[in-house]
Amino acid sequence: MQDGSWILIVFMLLIVGILVALILTLGKSKEIAQQSEANIMNMVTSLPTDKQTPFLLQISSVKKNPTTAVLLALFLGGLGAHKFYLGQTVAGILYILFAWTTIPAWIALFEAFSISGTVARYNETKAREYYAMYSR
Repeated sequence: MQDGSWILIVFMLLIVGILVALILTLGKSKEIAQQSEANIMNMVTSLPTDKQTPFLLQISSVKKNPTTAVLLALFLGGLGAHKFYLGQTVAGILYILFAWTTIPAWIALFEAFSISGTVARYNETKAREYYAMYSR
């Protein structure tokens, strides 16, 4: 091998490994989102019919959009915008404090691939809170 060609091979293997990890993370995140939606629908069907509509209205008023979260992570992730969007204020402040290092931007880039699962968990948590109120 020529001098330095092994560095190129290691770099390419690293890139391929990162891409595979991101694709697997994206798949797992989609599974979490589907399961979360199924859990919310189970909550709706278990409520009496007169409480289903108010429950759905309250859920839709606090529900977060995964597309918005992904876009925030991609374009403003270095400042923690996606963290503030999901109500994680402390994490958002930490992202702002360390923005000068660009580390939060790199983390947000990777988080963009898994954030739909995080949004689904957030939405399901909110649904469980309202379900507890309506199932009394």
